[in-house]
Amino acid sequence: MTRSSRHQLSIMGMMTGTSCDAIDAVVVRFEKENFSLIRSGSLAYPRSLRERVLEFQAQGSAHDMATLLKLQKDLGVWYAKCAQRFLKTFACPVDVIGNHGQTVAHFPGLGTLQLGEPSWIAAATGKTVVSDFRSGDFAAGGQGAPLVPRFHVLLMRERSLLSEGCSIHNLGGISNLTYAHRTHRVLAWDTGPANLWIDAAVAMKSSGRMKFDRGGRLAAAGSVDLSRVEKLLRDPYFDLPPPKSTGRDHFRIEKLETILDDLSPEDAAATATFATAMSIARAYKKQILERRLPLRRIFFCGGGANNPVLLGQIEDLLNPGRTQIIVDTTRSLGVDPQDMEAAAFAFLTRESLAGNALGGSWTGARAFGPPGKISPAENWPLLVQKLTQFSATQ
Repeated sequence: MTRSSRHQLSIMGMMTGTSCDAIDAVVVRFEKENFSLIRSGSLAYPRSLRERVLEFQAQGSAHDMATLLKLQKDLGVWYAKCAQRFLKTFACPVDVIGNHGQTVAHFPGLGTLQLGEPSWIAAATGKTVVSDFRSGDFAAGGQGAPLVPRFHVLLMRERSLLSEGCSIHNLGGISNLTYAHRTHRVLAWDTGPANLWIDAAVAMKSSGRMKFDRGGRLAAAGSVDLSRVEKLLRDPYFDLPPPKSTGRDHFRIEKLETILDDLSPEDAAATATFATAMSIARAYKKQILERRLPLRRIFFCGGGANNPVLLGQIEDLLNPGRTQIIVDTTRSLGVDPQDMEAAAFAFLTRESLAGNALGGSWTGARAFGPPGKISPAENWPLLVQKLTQFSATQ
């Protein structure tokens, strides 16, 4: 081990979100307080496995323990194969793997469940794995989400943005944001659906042939039904104050399908997209702008950052009159929007190895929350040595 490698820690973060469309992986090299993204990649979700995950969460579904265990195993095996493939493709040093797992249930105040047994990854790669990032925050009185704000604030601080009032906003299946300003405390919460409604509308109207509205083209060709937008926005979740988090368990797609049932594919996509944009804009207005907190820039990431129709609507809704809030993507911060969450969980892996809590006031945590769980692999003895040396440089 060279002197320079002793002072570096390379972590591969892997993330599958609520959209169940792909697994993203990013290798992040940490050195003292600095970090750099070295490699990134994405692999599509196997269709049959995706269908099983979504069916497992469907309203009214009932499963025995054998079904749960098989899904836990099969996701773990798939994650292990993906990890092996990423390691081979990236061809760079990796000390430890952080895997978020597939969320199949999230109930604030009760618990959260991410499937995909990490032991399969550790056994297949020989790399120690950190997983189950959210449960410890529940034990501390938090909601286990959002967990990415510490990474978002670190990124904004590195880019000298905290004097402006900025947010990093993830548009995955669920929409969540981190707001930071040097004179105000960090604010972060799930605003509601992001791609969840849009993807569901597109899948419903295409009989499953399409998974998402690529580039917002379907929505751009349709007309918004404002009365149905208001029906979607009557959900009581939108009126709850932070801290708050949500998921598929609350925003059931069956309700969306009922509201949009008789619309054309284009109008359904347009209505779902505008309802999403409206829910996000209202969240900023209620929690930030009406409180007169400074907000200059919003950097979007996640799959929804590639939807210009959605971003354009959010920008228009937030910029009436002379207001000027700049809407951008995290590419301007040097991080591809698709890589952001995987990079964040690489950071949370580092924090877990250091024994640091992952949540905070924004999750509702009232005490120290145990971080992610460690599954040692063959490299564990060497990793312990490296962690000791790495910590000594911090």
